This record gives sequence, structure tokens and C-alpha cells, in this order.
Amino acid sequence: MSASEDAILELKGLTKSFAGVRVLSSVDLALRRGEVHALIGQNGSGKSTLIKIVSGYHAPDSGKILMRGESVPLPIKPGQAGRLGLRFLHQDVGVVRTLSVLENLRVGRYRATRFGRLDWREERRRARKSLKAMGLGVDPDTLVKDVPAAERALIGFARAIQDLDHERGEALILDEPTAFLPQPSVEKVFAVIREVAKQGSSVVIVSHRLDEVMRISDRVSILRDGRLVETVSTSRTTERRLVAAMLGHELDILYPQRTVAPGRKQILSVENLTGRIASGVSFEAHQGEILGLTGLLGMGHDEIPYLVFGARGAESGKVALDGHRLDDLTPGSAIEAGMAFLPADRQRQSGIPKATLLENVSMTSAPRSRLNGMRREAERSSVLRLLRRFDVRPPEPERLLATLSGGNQQKALLAKWLQTRPRLLLLHEPTQGVDIGSRKQILQTIAEVAAAGTAVVIASAEYEELANLCHRVLVFRHGRVVQELSGDHLTEARIAEQCFLA
Repeated sequence: MSASEDAILELKGLTKSFAGVRVLSSVDLALRRGEVHALIGQNGSGKSTLIKIVSGYHAPDSGKILMRGESVPLPIKPGQAGRLGLRFLHQDVGVVRTLSVLENLRVGRYRATRFGRLDWREERRRARKSLKAMGLGVDPDTLVKDVPAAERALIGFARAIQDLDHERGEALILDEPTAFLPQPSVEKVFAVIREVAKQGSSVVIVSHRLDEVMRISDRVSILRDGRLVETVSTSRTTERRLVAAMLGHELDILYPQRTVAPGRKQILSVENLTGRIASGVSFEAHQGEILGLTGLLGMGHDEIPYLVFGARGAESGKVALDGHRLDDLTPGSAIEAGMAFLPADRQRQSGIPKATLLENVSMTSAPRSRLNGMRREAERSSVLRLLRRFDVRPPEPERLLATLSGGNQQKALLAKWLQTRPRLLLLHEPTQGVDIGSRKQILQTIAEVAAAGTAVVIASAEYEELANLCHRVLVFRHGRVVQELSGDHLTEARIAEQCFLA
């Protein structure tokens, strides 16, 4: 069967440039009816631009798009994608927190009676049917802001699939659909993806998680530097071959060599720390140690960095750094004491997307004098050196943070904190949503920081990373530490086993 035979969606020769820089070069891709097709590549490879052209956000410089064999006028106009049979779920999910679950699911889809009124009983029935497809029992009248984060993502997924016309054959395009989901929710999403394909529609899944790509997809297309390198059958390839295709060379080792055993000097002491979920948590972190905190979603491990840094108020407990107790803890006092913290949410908590790299990276340095041109130039030079040191691409201080790929944003924000030379580095999901090349660089940087004497605490659900990077891992269940793993017991399988124990 040829690549375009029985295709629902075909892209032919799509090319796009921004400010004279070619970001897509004559990309051809065909999505067959009933298949799950993965689209992978490093950040900056052109994946997002390709998806934005298909959704109508960008117009291509040249090329064609066909739906079920018929050419689509370009650029695709607002609202036209849905009529063509193109459905999208973007990484930020796009649910409105101040609206109800029902409103998020049905807005733009309400069906009026012949008298021009809405039948709310029928609308709730339709909403419950969509929620049931995702295994959700949430009340449709619940405000989305009161729904757990993982369930919000599943609501967005339910909205994307609820109107698929399988007989016609439609295309569901998912951008990192599992990036913020715990494993049980990932399994729900995968089950629905398989059912969508089985019913006759097709799915494109953009993902950095190659293990998931290997599990869920039928074929994989690899982009590198704006070009389609190849499309392969998933059953005939391996993760290692996919990585080599993305990078253009073999990836020797993803994880850095584990740093030497931590020193005995205690950097962080936490006693009976209690927050919204965490309850009576106590632990220590030592000089040069990388300490992992993990557990299933909602178990409290991911709350700890925010409580230690003073970003969330603790109900009780003590935090001490280098033997000095920190009372009335705030982010300002934490920074002054020698802490640095990189939250998981780059868009809302870690950085300012609409500010420049210069403004973001220099945020932790001494205040600027806007009247002193020499000071501003020195600051720019300092930021430029940091961008180059951490391989942020492009290393342009005046560029907006939002214009960079996820991996380069993360490297820039990590650079922002590391220039302060912290005694304690707190990280929440430091490699979330970044490509494998950036992931390797970030993990290497974390190892180097620890080797230089900083204590590092990482809250993460990436069991493989924790097993290969950390000296110790604390497993949380229902707000408490229930297991400490180290040495030969510190393996991915052992972490997963302890997390999933009832």
C-alpha cells in the first residue's frame, strides 16, 4: 500500500519561513485511515509549525493539503478545520477554568429545540456520554477549576473526540497529550486513541516520549531541521534508531555518570512539613546530593518544593538551610538564604513568555539602572554568555522567551537560577515537554551542579530519570514518605512498584 493510499489527510510539499529563516522544507506526509501516526523530532524541528499550518494558524509559503483526496484552499480559515474533519488537542488543553465542565464540552455545539431554546437535560446527557468515554464520573455542572489537573486534561480530550465522524473518516491531532498525565490517565487516553482508529478515523500524536510512541503508534514520521527525515513502521524500528534519526547521529548515553556520593554536610533540613496534601514530612538533603521525590498524582511529593521555597504557605513544620532555621518563609527570603527553584509550569510560574531572554535571565541578578547605559550593556553581555554556556538556541538576549522551543526555554530558565550559585536547587519536572537533546543537556547540568557541591531536590514522576540521576529517592503516598530507595534498590522498576502499591 502506498503512503497516500486511503489517506484521510495528506500534506504535500509544505514549506514555511519566518523572517527569511526556513523552518519547514517541502514536507510530505500522509495519514492513513484507521492508523495512529506519531510525529517526533527535537524542539525546533518544525513539528509545531506543521501543526499550526494544518490548524490554520499559519499559512504555508507553498505546498498543498488534501482531505480525503480533495485539495483544501490555503490558508485554512478560522472554523474551517472543524468542518473539514480536523480535530485538535493542544498541550495546554485549552479548557476554561471559570466555566463548568458542561460549558467546556458543549460551547459551540449546543443544539437548540425547534422553539429556539436549549434543552439542558439533553446537553447534560451528551456531556455525561463524552465524560464516560474517558472514564470520568465528574458532575457536568462542576467548575473546571475545581477538577483535578489530570481530569482537566481528560476533559479537553473528551471535547476533542466527541464529534468525530468515523464513517466519514476524520483526523484527530494531539500535541503532547500525556505530558501532564499520571500513568492511569495515560492508559485511558491510549484506550480511546485505539478505539478512534478502530472506528475508522485517524490520529496524529506529537510526543517526546518515545516509549509511548513505540506503544501506541502504527507509523512514525521524524522531522529534523524542518525536513521530513523518514517515515517508518513502528514495528520495524527501535527507540535508539528513532533517537538517531532525530539527532542526525547516535545518542551515546542519555544519562550522565552518577556523581560521587554526597558529602555529609547537611544543606537542607525539613521537619514535620505540612501543606494542603503533604503531612508531617521530614527529610534532609546533603552537599552534592541529588534527592528525588516521587509518587502518584496527588500524593504530595510535588507540593514539597513549593512549600520549602515559600511559594505556598505551609500549615506547620520547620525548614532550615545550612543549619539556619528559616521563619516566615517567602520566595524572597528563600533566595536570599541561597535557594533556587524552577517550577514545572514554564508559561505561568517559571518565566514570563512575553518578556525577552534578557529580562527573564537577568531577573535574579542585581536590579538594573535604566539610566545607566553601561550597566545595561554589561548585563546584556552577561546574559549572552549564559545563553551560550547553556546552549540556548538562538542565543539572542532580545528574543522573546515564548518564541523559543520548550527545551531552549527550560535551559534559559535554568541558567537564570544557576547564575545565583545556589546552595539548594529545587526542581519540579525539569525535563517535562523537552526534546531528547535538551533533556540530555539539562540532566548533565543537574549532575554538574551537584558535583560542584549544591544540594538538588527533584520532584518528578519520571521514574527512569530519578533512578539514573539520583542518590536517593523518597516515595510519597497520601502525603507522607513511605519508602526511601538508594543503592541497589534504586531502580525504575522498584520506584514504580512502590508508587503503585495500595
